[in-house]
Amino acid sequence: MGRGSTERDIRNRLDAVGDAEGSRSDVRVEWTDADPEARPDGIRWDPPTDDEPGLLQYDTWTAQRETLEAVDGGNDIVAFLAGYGSGKTLLGVRWIIKQALEYPGSRFLVLGIDFQKARDTTFRVLFEQLPGDRTGVVTSSYNGPETSPIVADYNRQNHRLTFTNDTVIKLGSADRWNRYAGDEYGAIHLDEPSHYGEDLYDLLEMLGSRLRGVDGPQTMVWTLTGNGQNAAFDVLERGVDGNGDPLGLNIETVRASTLENPYLDDATKERFKRQYAGTDREGQALHGGFADGGGAIFKRDQLRFVDTDDAPEGEYRYRIGVDLSYVSSSSRAEATDSDYTAVVCAAVPSNGGPVFLSDLDRRRGLTLRESIGWVREIADHVPGRPTVVVEEVGASTWWAQEARQTIPGAIEPVTPNRSKEARLQDLAVVFERGDVALANHDLDDALGYDPKWRPFVREWLQFGEAGDSPDLLDAAYYAVEGAVMGADTGVRTRVYVDKQDAASRPVWE
Repeated sequence: MGRGSTERDIRNRLDAVGDAEGSRSDVRVEWTDADPEARPDGIRWDPPTDDEPGLLQYDTWTAQRETLEAVDGGNDIVAFLAGYGSGKTLLGVRWIIKQALEYPGSRFLVLGIDFQKARDTTFRVLFEQLPGDRTGVVTSSYNGPETSPIVADYNRQNHRLTFTNDTVIKLGSADRWNRYAGDEYGAIHLDEPSHYGEDLYDLLEMLGSRLRGVDGPQTMVWTLTGNGQNAAFDVLERGVDGNGDPLGLNIETVRASTLENPYLDDATKERFKRQYAGTDREGQALHGGFADGGGAIFKRDQLRFVDTDDAPEGEYRYRIGVDLSYVSSSSRAEATDSDYTAVVCAAVPSNGGPVFLSDLDRRRGLTLRESIGWVREIADHVPGRPTVVVEEVGASTWWAQEARQTIPGAIEPVTPNRSKEARLQDLAVVFERGDVALANHDLDDALGYDPKWRPFVREWLQFGEAGDSPDLLDAAYYAVEGAVMGADTGVRTRVYVDKQDAASRPVWE
């Protein structure tokens, strides 16, 4: 059954699975001791017979077994905190598959960092752990998960895996965590929550209220490598929320060393030791510590947040930086998890001085023409006649030409002649110098800044990691570049927002 399957097709298949050899829902899942020589993949599958249910066995090694025992111990959160190559994701997705098979008609949730990363890691590993051949292969014409004898349907558009016993595993991402607020789950697997940023605090609060209403162990399993003393550290090590208050949850963390994983070959272990042993990343990379990840280029303390009540009086001119992304439709944007079109507004004082970036917004799935209309709506609410700055590359050239006919103020195309990393390093320099600050309109004491800057902060901390999409950082660069020449960098800045507008609400609301 392929992508075009209807609900009737799915129902007919569910009705028929009891009669189809190898596709019945009566499957028993067992944890077995690791045996890499006998089972290099750590999986054994015996299809059901007329007399016996199917048997799905997953191998586990010591730290993984300790994690599974902790899950059975009545904890609200059990974390498998381990180094690189320790089988973290494997353990999490195998555990959720076991729950799906043991609780017919229930519902479970698996979350990755974002859909792009989860699709290539968490979800792919989940599909590969299903019994059957080529279950991890998903192409435009081949739906690998549906070849598994325990799967009835994989709906790519809705990111939903339906088993032959009517149980559903919902595949989600932390960057869209509020999508799952209205659903109920029997258990939840969070993969790499140390990379969720400060959204993890809100996510945890929401997910705790979703563990009800359907069958399951009503608990969460986190599988992660440490990434500095961030939100995941607060939850697992300190047991506190974003306000520093006790969570009141039963939390158990099992630490695992990469070097103890029997399924990791000796050559890889030796390479990891050469690369990380004796460095400040050894604890994180090898032994399940919370050492600073080091993968990101920028640090939180480089960002400066300033209350807008401290903005001086004076004349201002406004600049709107635009980072374009475009697809043919919003539905295609959701399906492909395309980048955002991002907008950041800056206000430049006529007499110079240290700076604010005043506001930001981003949208996914806009066509080029739709994004022109959206930016015009923003520009109409910005005082004066703002300058709109957009990179002039490819289709952006057409965008700039058309925007001149509809958007008030000046359109300023720019053609960067340096790499993205070099440009954003310049942005970091002017932040560290104190030339740029982010405007706090609505200060959150727990965060230390206006909550609207969360996506900006997340991009800042994740820049330099594989698959990052710094849409807001790019837009911020365009907003400040060219304002005032800096002495040590190609970025020219000095921005303050209009005090009267900023004191009550974001500029374009």
